[in-house]
Amino acid sequence: MARVEVVDSYDYKELSFQLLKATSGCAQHPTVSITAPQGTVILGGGAYVNWDGPCANSPTPYGNMITGMFPSDDGTAWTVTSKDHIEPSPASIVAYCIVAQMRDKTPIPTGLYKIVSQTSNFDAHPTQQVNLPEDFSLVGGGARANYTGLGSLLFASNPTPGMDGWVGSSKDHSKSDPASITVWAIGLRQSFLRDANMLSDLTFSSKTTSAIANHPRLTIVIPDFHMTGGGARVNWTRLGNLLTASFPQDRQTWVAEGKDHLEPDPSTITAYAVGFKTS
Repeated sequence: MARVEVVDSYDYKELSFQLLKATSGCAQHPTVSITAPQGTVILGGGAYVNWDGPCANSPTPYGNMITGMFPSDDGTAWTVTSKDHIEPSPASIVAYCIVAQMRDKTPIPTGLYKIVSQTSNFDAHPTQQVNLPEDFSLVGGGARANYTGLGSLLFASNPTPGMDGWVGSSKDHSKSDPASITVWAIGLRQSFLRDANMLSDLTFSSKTTSAIANHPRLTIVIPDFHMTGGGARVNWTRLGNLLTASFPQDRQTWVAEGKDHLEPDPSTITAYAVGFKTS
């Protein structure tokens, strides 16, 4: 089992948060999971594929791309997965997740926390949106490509503009492999946030790179922020550019990275951060 590290710990009004991290071993299809500490639930998370690091099989590896970063349906585990594609390219993958409990270290009551999920139909480029019930506010989400052949690779996992749900998208690449995608949205009950004077502080920020690149990268830094989740979308236009990183670096920083694969397709990337901003 992978060792879990505490990257950051922070409190905001009625809630207490931890940012956790775990790293897989080297593999062509690496995966790693984090189990939430007892008494906590997962609000959001992400993944980072170290495709050109110590696991690489050449000085110029082909690359290894994210296929999933998602919670268990009960919010007690976060799993991340990736794969090489057509050309062998072993890598490690790092899971990041943000867990929370009440500030007095008791669990968040069951009725105040919600995870919903939905699975798309099979398609070459599946996409799915899942919305929370009206009385819940979004704090995070995730997505997993359910491929059965050569692979379907994530290029988007991000909040909806209205912060009422989550969107996930993936694609086959160079070789046909229709797949479905499952998308999760995670929320907290609005009445709880309102009573805790936190609802008006819950916000999301997004930013897009100004220039296209083969390996687009973007970091959002939000001062006085308390991250709960985030996501990324690669804005490709031709053959495809795929996610290799979308993760919280600390309580106020979200990192997003993508890459084209086998054939050039320079693109921009958009990063999203969800959390509480000090009012």
